[in-house]
Amino acid sequence: MKRWIVITMLLWLPLAGLQAQEAERTNSTAVFMFHGRELFEVPDISSVSSEKRVEVLNRRILRAAKSPLVSTEDFSIHHDDELNVSLIMLDSDVLCAVWESDAEHHDVQREKLAEHWQRLIKESIIRYRKDHTTDSYLKSGIMAVLSTIGFLLIWFVIKKISNREIGVIAKKFGGQKMFKFIDGDTIVTINGSIIKFIRFILVTWIFILYLNLILSFFPWTYNLSAKLFDLVSTPVINFGKSFVENIPNLFAMIIIIAITILILRSFKHIFKQIDDGRVRIRGFYRDWADPTYRLVRIVIIIFAAVVAFPFIPGSNSPAFKGISIFMGVLVSLGSTSAVGNIVAGLVLTYMRPFVNDDFVEISGLRGSVVSRGTFSTRLKTPTNEIISIPNASVSTNHIINFSRMAERGGVNVGTAITIGYDVPWRKVHELLIASAEGVDDVLQSPPPKVLQLKLDDFYVEYKLIVTTKHPERRFPIRSNLHQNIQDNFAAAGVEIMSPHFQGNRESEASTIPDMGHIAD
Repeated sequence: MKRWIVITMLLWLPLAGLQAQEAERTNSTAVFMFHGRELFEVPDISSVSSEKRVEVLNRRILRAAKSPLVSTEDFSIHHDDELNVSLIMLDSDVLCAVWESDAEHHDVQREKLAEHWQRLIKESIIRYRKDHTTDSYLKSGIMAVLSTIGFLLIWFVIKKISNREIGVIAKKFGGQKMFKFIDGDTIVTINGSIIKFIRFILVTWIFILYLNLILSFFPWTYNLSAKLFDLVSTPVINFGKSFVENIPNLFAMIIIIAITILILRSFKHIFKQIDDGRVRIRGFYRDWADPTYRLVRIVIIIFAAVVAFPFIPGSNSPAFKGISIFMGVLVSLGSTSAVGNIVAGLVLTYMRPFVNDDFVEISGLRGSVVSRGTFSTRLKTPTNEIISIPNASVSTNHIINFSRMAERGGVNVGTAITIGYDVPWRKVHELLIASAEGVDDVLQSPPPKVLQLKLDDFYVEYKLIVTTKHPERRFPIRSNLHQNIQDNFAAAGVEIMSPHFQGNRESEASTIPDMGHIAD
């Protein structure tokens, strides 16, 4: 449950930031910054956007600050009540216009707002001129060098401490047996990855702060320093605000996940009892327990996802909906064969043409059923080979279940030989039936029987048929039958040889082995 809660929070945090960013985009004001400091907020007026007003204002004040012919003592304010505007003047130049809408936005009188803006502009120009001196440049250079040395020392200390911690953990847990599911080397690897990740995040943040500090020392990069800090801090602040605002939704998702896990554990316990045979339901087979539980689990998880979807931050945003549709299309296009195999697996599960350990023949392949999974069925052949057959192929081909046949009376295993007309058929029958006696896994009831399948030009084809309850041992049974047939026919002096060969061989030597020599 803890793992699911952590995963939920990790997925929930970035999505929560989308809402804060959407709210940020609806702001219709712009902050005027000069020389790396925020002075005041400017709203839209008429057809002029706040961004355009800030751009014009910055250009005018910068020109005045750089001009040695302009004195900050020449500031004045001109109020025009007919146009409802107050003009902030520097000598004969208009620096800024304070409109009635600006006063309404800040909820103060226009005249007082103009005086406040004038004071801020004047102080920023004085500060700008003070920072653009030789002494200021020298102090900034010294501070930059000291900051660089400090950053390198901090980076060295962090690296030293992290390497020390990794070394201590490796020395303490390396090569040791801890738990069944984890060993010492795994702990060392996980610890190393976590420490390196934390070190990377920490060094990155310190570097950003260091870079911001370096840029703030020089007057040419004041504004860039402020923008850099704003770029880094704004997302963090937005995520923090959104996290606090969406805490109720997070708790709702955690509760939904917790309830879902408890329900799944309850169903798993019930179906485990059925699978073990401790709980019996009439008409419900034990081998249905696991696949039925998997179906129930999928339904419960889908239902929980539907219930939890509204609590996901940003779930109503167009981007989220677009990604959902795109993923749905990908799954639909790429899972045609997979869905076919899943459906075929369900059909095979509840039709029960075979169960695990049954000896079957599917599409000409014979073997014992090892497992029937979601997508494929695995067979183990008598030669110890594992074959995976897609469920769709299994359901569309004929299936022969030898184990079911064995339960209902046994499975026939046969072998055929050809003997010439010179050997009486009754003697051949007697020898073949005697060869079936004593063979392991061969049933005596029903008794072995011999069929005469064909009367050819030179020989008669006989087939010995025996019955067994172990169809998976067809190969050993047939091998033992062949051994007994060779021994019995050799002892009786009957040569198992094609009449064609007998008629064309040059010598009178027989192919019957010396049974006495074999016995010795």
